[in-house]
Amino acid sequence: MSLILGLDLKVLEGVNILEFMSNTTTDSGECARILKALGDETRLKIVQLLLKGEKSVSDIAKSLKMGQPQASHHLSILRSSGLVGTRREGNKIINFIHPEKYFLSKKETGLDLGCCSVNFDKSSS
Repeated sequence: MSLILGLDLKVLEGVNILEFMSNTTTDSGECARILKALGDETRLKIVQLLLKGEKSVSDIAKSLKMGQPQASHHLSILRSSGLVGTRREGNKIINFIHPEKYFLSKKETGLDLGCCSVNFDKSSS
């Protein structure tokens, strides 16, 4: 199956869908919004950066060698999905993955959406 909730799994190169649970306490609409937001290679790269630590838009744009308007656009989509949050630090807006949405361990880093989990392989970063 190459599509889950409209998400093209071919875009998720280097990412493993660990499990997709049928019975869940997480709102399926919320899960679908996040999965759709992750259906873009640039947004996956942004998520991988944010899983390593909080970053400003300019930090993300510099890391991904893209313009700040493009980085802001992708961050806006990730914020709208509920995956990314922001806080103000002086005159900068700092972006982060909501703590309840991710897991970190020595072996893996990923997202736990409640309805499914996404694992980012260390070797694919």
